[in-house]
Amino acid sequence: MATKMEMDIAATRESEAILLRTRERLTFRQIAERLGCDVKEAHTAWKRGTKKLADAAAASHGEYVGAQLATVQEIITGLMPKVCAGDAKAAEAMIRAMDHEAKLLGLYAPVKASVTVTDEMTARVRALAEELAGLDS
Repeated sequence: MATKMEMDIAATRESEAILLRTRERLTFRQIAERLGCDVKEAHTAWKRGTKKLADAAAASHGEYVGAQLATVQEIITGLMPKVCAGDAKAAEAMIRAMDHEAKLLGLYAPVKASVTVTDEMTARVRALAEELAGLDS
């Protein structure tokens, strides 16, 4: 297991590798020279550092979405009595809040589908098309 000092050195190396790669646009060979390590270690430090940043961003994003969903639920809960009483403006506001909630949950995201069309299916569609064309005659 790495010591505290080794972990601190690794964290510093990761930060420096990211800065040198992104701000100064250095190659990994140039980064290795600056950090006093080999190219593989420079690349590994950059890779570990960018993964840590990505993980932190994802966690932060999740917290933000959670807070937004909680706020939307409070809004919907607060509007419900007015909507039940027939308040049209409250109903419109509730629909907007529910729309925002659906977007946060990704309910409007497109769905990828993998479709396989066989020769048999194509032949059947052509036969149906010809049959329909014959009905017009």
